[in-house]
This record gives sequence, C-alpha cells and structure tokens, in this order.
Amino acid sequence: MNKKINCIFAIFICMCMLTVSNASAYEYSVTVVDDYAYIDDLTPHGQNQYERVEYWLHDVAGWSEEFYDKDSSVTAEDFGISDSGYKGLDEADFHYHSGHGVDDIGTELALCSWMPGFNNDVTAGDVQYKWDQDNEWVFLHSCNVLDDSSDWAKALDASHGIMGFATTTYTSTTLVNEFFDEAINSDETIADSYYHATKAAFGSSVKAVIIADTSSQMTNDHLHGQGSMAADESPNDSSYAYLSWWC
Repeated sequence: MNKKINCIFAIFICMCMLTVSNASAYEYSVTVVDDYAYIDDLTPHGQNQYERVEYWLHDVAGWSEEFYDKDSSVTAEDFGISDSGYKGLDEADFHYHSGHGVDDIGTELALCSWMPGFNNDVTAGDVQYKWDQDNEWVFLHSCNVLDDSSDWAKALDASHGIMGFATTTYTSTTLVNEFFDEAINSDETIADSYYHATKAAFGSSVKAVIIADTSSQMTNDHLHGQGSMAADESPNDSSYAYLSWWC
C-alpha cells in the first residue's frame, strides 16, 4: 500500500513539474514609457499596468519575462524593427506596451523624446514584415495606433495579431486585469478576452481594435497553455482579419 501511495505521489510531483516547465517555456516582454521629455507624462500608470502583466503572466501562469524596458531605456529596436540580431518583442510570445500613441503623418508609438514632426518613434513602416520569429500577440495600450490597422497588419509575418485602439484611450489596470483574468482563469480566446476587458474598462468614446493575420487566429487563438492556437499563416499574404467596437 505504501509503495502504491509513494508511486502515485511521485507521478503527481512529475506532472506538476512538467506543467511548470511547459509554462516557463513561454515568454513575455514589456515596454513602458511613462516619463516623456516634451509631452504629458503617464507616471505612474504604465508601471502599475506592468505590475499587473507581471502578476498574471509570471506569477499566475508561470511564464518567463524576456525583458522589461522603461522610459529612456525603451528603443525602437525593442519593437522588432531589425532583420537580424536583437529582435526585441519578436523574441517573446507576447508583448505588452504602454505609452502615448499619436497620429502624426500616420500613426506611431511615441518614445520618451518624441516631438511632432521629429523621429524618436516607431511607425508601421518600421516593423513591416519584421515579426517573423517567436512573437504571436502584441498588446498596444496606446491611443490611435490601430486607426491605421492596414499598415500595422503588415508587421504580421509569423506573428498572429495586435490588440489596440483607433481613438484616444486611457491608462487602466482594469483593462489589464480583466483581459488576463478572462484569458487565464476562464480560458477564453484572446479576442473574446480583449472584448470583455475593453467593455469593462472604458466608455463608448473609446474604439478598440484587434487585427489578426488570419480569421482562424482571430477565432481560435488563446494564450499559450490556456487552449488552442492556430497555425502561422503560410504562405504569408496581404489579407488580415479585423474587428472593432465602441467600448
């Protein structure tokens, strides 16, 4: 009897270790710009939102953090603009970004020294056809960026999708908490989790957008470890799936 109990206990321990090992194989990355040189700061909201991402993906789901860059440490290279070498967000399965998004001759992510008409930004052109390595999903918690969804969709080579906004949006830990609660605790799809989270966090003046490389990815993708994930698009083409709604 004791041998049988010991055997069952050993199997249980092995199964637990396997689950932890599988989860730690998944990676996330985060960029936050709170402190701006020439436009309004977002302090401390981006940091607060990062802490919720870390809680859900690292502490709850057991993922590994690939990198966390903040303020002046955030560079364009973190967004996977390079064809070789350091690939930034494309070295992790999931990326979250918090910072200003602007519409200045096309939508762009403003880095810490951004000024109108000058560089220190990340545009859709910078990442066109670049996300071809490890990344599946990118969460851009920034104003306006996905108003140019057709341009940003060109980043999706092997990557699956982008969540973001086509209008002004707002800092919100509720958005982050509700998204990961749905995706991890309820095993909902990424698209359904994002829809629920935006509805919980914002009013009708905010337009949320989600784009995916294929309709199958839009319909079926879950966070790793929480359900199915559709295959990468192959061969890659110019089409993409699009959903938007007023929150």
